[in-house]
Amino acid sequence: MIERTTSVVRFAVLDRWDSPQISGAPTSYAWPVAKLGEVAHVRLGIQVPRKGSKLSGVARPYLRAINVRRAELDLTDVKTMHLPETQAIDLTLQQGDLLFVEGSGSVTEVGRAALWNDSIPGAVHQNSVIRARLHDERLDPGYVITWFNSRAGNAYIREQATTTSGLYHIGASKLAGAPIPIPPIDIQRQVVATYRETLQSAEKAKCRSVVLTNAAWDFFDAQLIDATETAAAADVVTVTEFSALDRWDTDITPIGITSPYPLVRLDVVADIRLGVQLQRSNTGGQDVPYLRVANVQRGYLDLTDVKTMNVRPDTIARLVLKRHDLLFLEANSLEEVGRCARWDGQIPLCIHQNHVIRARLRTTDLLPEYVEAWFNSPAGGSHVRARARTTSGTLYTIPVNVLADAPVPVPPVEEQNRLFAKLQQGLAEARSSLVDAERLREQAEADLIAALASVL
Repeated sequence: MIERTTSVVRFAVLDRWDSPQISGAPTSYAWPVAKLGEVAHVRLGIQVPRKGSKLSGVARPYLRAINVRRAELDLTDVKTMHLPETQAIDLTLQQGDLLFVEGSGSVTEVGRAALWNDSIPGAVHQNSVIRARLHDERLDPGYVITWFNSRAGNAYIREQATTTSGLYHIGASKLAGAPIPIPPIDIQRQVVATYRETLQSAEKAKCRSVVLTNAAWDFFDAQLIDATETAAAADVVTVTEFSALDRWDTDITPIGITSPYPLVRLDVVADIRLGVQLQRSNTGGQDVPYLRVANVQRGYLDLTDVKTMNVRPDTIARLVLKRHDLLFLEANSLEEVGRCARWDGQIPLCIHQNHVIRARLRTTDLLPEYVEAWFNSPAGGSHVRARARTTSGTLYTIPVNVLADAPVPVPPVEEQNRLFAKLQQGLAEARSSLVDAERLREQAEADLIAALASVL
């Protein structure tokens, strides 16, 4: 049964679409509203037979949650299962079928939807994918997909998704209750065209941000390392052998880059120290704030959640941070291990945990902001990432002595200033483009709501 308007439950907090400008879905719509189960046949797919089960029935390609992206299909890895022929017939996908992800470890991904294009004849769907086959001619399939992938259209799914172990599920019966406003078909198509056009503009702005970011770092690196070494230094996977340098002024192991400027090892110009292990009990000392991995981002500190631990006075004296100290991640993913941020004394008394390494410069020949930028650059970080250790394949660590060996080019201070300023300018342009992308994404959501919501 179709209602003229319907109330929609409060829109859940989302980390994909949160915005201070747009709060969520409208409370009512300007067009008739139906539930998905009233305009489509909704059904769950079939469970994949267990490994080792006797093969019987017919072999069919099947879609999993990983194949159903937001508004598109990824068919680069489609697997095959055996199932009874009657089930294969019932589950065979048809062009125009709507496919929804039934479960995900992220609440922001539950219910993402794509339109089946019949590119794999005879394909069926697993029980991690819900199929909805429209039987109401008033609805354009592209509009329905756009609606459910939008913030407003996804509100019901986010509210209804349940979890017991961190994996969120919607289920076919709950999905069938999702509301869909039904404007005239020409308005549906206009909504889709406007939404997609704005999102495409947002994607272009996002891509431009990536290009500008890469260009800023590439320019920075190109001024500091020889051109013939640029590609090798940027490739953190293959930098494993190190050529001799003719500019070393200390007795050290050679490294894998050459520079037009003198190269020094970090421990020659800085005092390097690992932090303290987290104290689980009261040591009889003082409660002090400490920085951990979550606080040290690439090029900035996130101090929204700084914890405290109880440590003795001698530990405080040894580890208290001073303005311009450089902080490095001792453990993280291969892409993030060794990322660096500069301490500006935002907290009067603060120390660091043992997953954070501190480097305190003891020379005026190097600017702290320049050294921070160097270690965050592809070339500057390649030494650390090439020598990072792992036992799990996911968590990489850098011993203090590895960071101590890291090379730092030393151009004149005025050149360091120039390079840092140029880098900051390029990154600011990239951030501006990223802000444009977010604004356009929000505009797409606002336009969709404006076209469908009733005017109070």
